[in-house]
Amino acid sequence: MAQMGWVYLDNRGGRHRVGLYHGDRTGHLVIHCNARVVQVDFSVKDTKMYSFFIEDELCELSVVKEKDGSFGYDFKVNKTLDTPRNRIRRVDERRIRRQMALFIGVFVCIVVLGSLGFMWFGRQQETNRMAKNTLFSHLSTENAHRLSLEGKAGTAQMFVVQEAMQRKVFYGFATSDSTRVSGTFTVSDQGPILLPNGFPLSDRDAFAVTYLPSDPQVHRVDFYQPTRSTVEQYVKMAGEAERNAHPGISEKRSLCLALSAAQLKGWQILADFIFQSKTSGENELHNRDSYLRLVRDVDFSKIAQEECWDK
Repeated sequence: MAQMGWVYLDNRGGRHRVGLYHGDRTGHLVIHCNARVVQVDFSVKDTKMYSFFIEDELCELSVVKEKDGSFGYDFKVNKTLDTPRNRIRRVDERRIRRQMALFIGVFVCIVVLGSLGFMWFGRQQETNRMAKNTLFSHLSTENAHRLSLEGKAGTAQMFVVQEAMQRKVFYGFATSDSTRVSGTFTVSDQGPILLPNGFPLSDRDAFAVTYLPSDPQVHRVDFYQPTRSTVEQYVKMAGEAERNAHPGISEKRSLCLALSAAQLKGWQILADFIFQSKTSGENELHNRDSYLRLVRDVDFSKIAQEECWDK
């Protein structure tokens, strides 16, 4: 006699034991649920299906005759036939689908808006960075993007002039077709003119400029890309500051120290020499403390001892 059993869990957490007995010779079939007989059939010797309810769920138990004459058995809940429980189920499923669609829609909107917000924030930060570190003519996010895609490189030279008791800085550059472009910006009338790169501006300092070939008035001067001659001017200023702070050393040694520091740390380190007499309150980035950190650096001390000694 064949004997099969299943455990069915309803949507309320109830546990139901379903089973059957199927006679090998007689074919008599008994279906039981929770120790209660629900159906009896006789001489079941071919494929057949039986339906019965557990609570309000329509259940189906199938007897399947295989090609070799043996039988297979299957138990399932019919969720498609029109029953009161299935009608409720379809209403619930439609409600869940609507909620899921709403949730997915809101989630997609949040992701899209978040992505757009991050893109806008990134562009705004880049624009702010360029406004802080460069001299930008006709500054806008669109122009900054166009310059990154279409911009041509050139060299802009600075000229410090005094006009009507006011100090100004004029700059100019030539495009690839020899068009002359110029601009100006006002500065304080007293003291050194400090650039965004941390160095004082000297007359005829030059920096890289990027411009739109179709409209050269849209351009930006990058103070973090000085020309070689401007860096040489920084080296000279650093050597003079070193010699003024330490009168006992020679011009050759002071220049050697400045050059060695630039080769080891980059040209921006020269500002530590230039402003070594300033306090952190007078110059937050380059001052006595930053200079002392430099000269106490192990690598710099080694180079200074090996390369910058007076013969």
